[in-house]
Amino acid sequence: MRYLLAVPIIALFIATPGASAPAAKESWGKAGVTLAQYRQDALECGLKGYYTDISQTQDAKEFVRASRELDTVTTGALGANTTSGSGTGPASTDSIDQAARYADIQQHIVESVRPDERFRSIKKTLLSNDEQCLASRGYTKFVLTDQQRKTLSKLKAGSDGRRAYLYSLATDPNVLQSQRAAAQP
Repeated sequence: MRYLLAVPIIALFIATPGASAPAAKESWGKAGVTLAQYRQDALECGLKGYYTDISQTQDAKEFVRASRELDTVTTGALGANTTSGSGTGPASTDSIDQAARYADIQQHIVESVRPDERFRSIKKTLLSNDEQCLASRGYTKFVLTDQQRKTLSKLKAGSDGRRAYLYSLATDPNVLQSQRAAAQP
């Protein structure tokens, strides 16, 4: 999970191989930094987010709680009911009713966690660490213009052209000044 959440921030700096990638709305830059240092900082700060310990966050604790509840349901705490057999045949279980009850209980447990909201919160925590790292190294966040995003979206992820384009924006003092993001971490 951490890998998937850390990838967006790293992708802003170091594109990975593949087809064209969606263009980000924001990026980070620093005037006067070399390409090698730019890429190194992106990697190191991305890894800070990746290795952030989220185990003690309320979001993680809620996932653990729900997982335990789901385990309780599926390990037989709600065992199948058996109806007594009639004189004409063997006893049978109400497995269809039981499966429906399991599904209802499981759905209720999952909904109670609000997983989409929790994942967004965890992602925000991980990205916040990335952003704090970049800011501590003198980088500033800037907003890409529509034209810049359009150009970026046409460049193949992982290509030298995409890397060069992002680097050219991220080190241009005029871009950094005129497109500075409103809120810094």
